[in-house]
Amino acid sequence: MLDSIKQKLKQINLIDTTKYKKAGVLILLLKEKKDDEYKILFTKRSAQLKTHSGEVSFPGGKWEQVDKNLYETALRESNEEINLNIANVSKLGSLNYLLSRHKIEVNPFVAHLDRFQEFSGNFEIDEIFTVPISFLMNDENISYKEFNRKDLKVYIPSWVYNGNRIWGLTAMITADLLNICFNASINTDLDLIRNYDEY
Repeated sequence: MLDSIKQKLKQINLIDTTKYKKAGVLILLLKEKKDDEYKILFTKRSAQLKTHSGEVSFPGGKWEQVDKNLYETALRESNEEINLNIANVSKLGSLNYLLSRHKIEVNPFVAHLDRFQEFSGNFEIDEIFTVPISFLMNDENISYKEFNRKDLKVYIPSWVYNGNRIWGLTAMITADLLNICFNASINTDLDLIRNYDEY
């Protein structure tokens, strides 16, 4: 399956970068102990943070000058936030960026955890949890919300798993991954959203 994901990610036509500040996030695929199903790792940000407090997100953050590239940004931030051992991670590919409402160009990278480890969050993270891909693929678990921003009107998917709501940019990135790599048919308007920066 990992080879199939790699091949599908290679076929993506990556679009030109923007003028905005950049961030890298990590979509980490893993299997837990004695578990034969792939899951995706998510974090719930601390309620004490000034921005995105209490929101579900992927580990990652803003590019810094020490980073050679945005994938390195995603790995460095994941190490800081969830104590990810980056030596145990294999890169599978990347998705096209999405622009956050704060005009940050968020670049998602897909990776596989080659050896399972326990995670622990830093002060930014309240919770680390995984969601089975089968749960995310099940149409009965997906709800859609209308999103309006000036003249933009789109529908964005969301999920609720064990009380954690996956929505907004994180949900859009998740849907993009599932549609491209797992042949899901989740309704998204990502091309419209990518071309829109009038927030």
